Amino acid sequence: MNWIDQVDFGVVHPLIWLECRNGEGPIVETLRTIVGDSDFGAVEIAPPKDPLVLRQTRDLLASSALQVVYLPILPIIIEKLELGSLDDGARAAAMARMKPLIDEAIAFSAPIAMIASPLDPGEANRAAVMDRLVDDIRELCDYAAARSKKRLLFLSLENFDRDIEKKRLIGPTAEAVQLAEYVDAQNFGLTIDLSHLPLINETPREALQTAQQHIIHAHIGNCVLDYHESPLYGDFHPRFGHPQGRNDLPEVIDFLEALEEIDYFGLARDSLGTTPILSMELRTTPGEDDPIAVLNNGKRTFKRAWAATHPT
Repeated sequence: MNWIDQVDFGVVHPLIWLECRNGEGPIVETLRTIVGDSDFGAVEIAPPKDPLVLRQTRDLLASSALQVVYLPILPIIIEKLELGSLDDGARAAAMARMKPLIDEAIAFSAPIAMIASPLDPGEANRAAVMDRLVDDIRELCDYAAARSKKRLLFLSLENFDRDIEKKRLIGPTAEAVQLAEYVDAQNFGLTIDLSHLPLINETPREALQTAQQHIIHAHIGNCVLDYHESPLYGDFHPRFGHPQGRNDLPEVIDFLEALEEIDYFGLARDSLGTTPILSMELRTTPGEDDPIAVLNNGKRTFKRAWAATHPT
């Protein structure tokens, strides 16, 4: 069975081309590589900072038939935006930054815009920040629903580690599910990323079965957990097969099998009203990796895993 019948396979563009991660760099030029590759049905992009590049990117992708996942999650991480913060000023600044990014996602006709929880404030303050985060996400979901025109924009939260490297409030998948249940918005769901599962000590089946009723988006990728002195330690998404990495073809096969077991492809289609997206999130290591080599590393690994889980 060809994956094109089931899923739009995507790529997180600003990690293959790291110079685009902050919304600058050769965004349009490098996106043409993905646009020209018919294996891809989706692309995930950082919000371009330059209004002209924003328009050029939107025009290029509009002509490509690629689905777009918009990534406000990158400004959240890079600019240290604190949704749900106990600091009223920081919280207001985060909300003010997020709403124009939601408008941009809608202008791209994106089905999904990704967000993240704030940094972990420590056990004593987690409940208070969680309450504020729920309120902020509800407000952003309402804003997105009110501004959506041709299609409803969904916000999807990606959970990270709490004590390894990203150190965010929402770590365990069960707590991400709890957040989704508190938010209780039609256009809110979860992204489950294979890269993060070793970092939160969960297997694909544990995470996906826990998130089954809320998952709307998925990533495959790699991480480094066993080499504490490595510059890649944590959530830095080295290529599949990296000697320090935790995930390679067997783990991707396991993840795809677990996705099938929870009927991810059917559930996400029903929720989003469009073809579900499964993207590879691999990051080039400066001075070591060629972007095209890493791009094709991910494609080959996905194709081999899909063939193994969908024999003819």
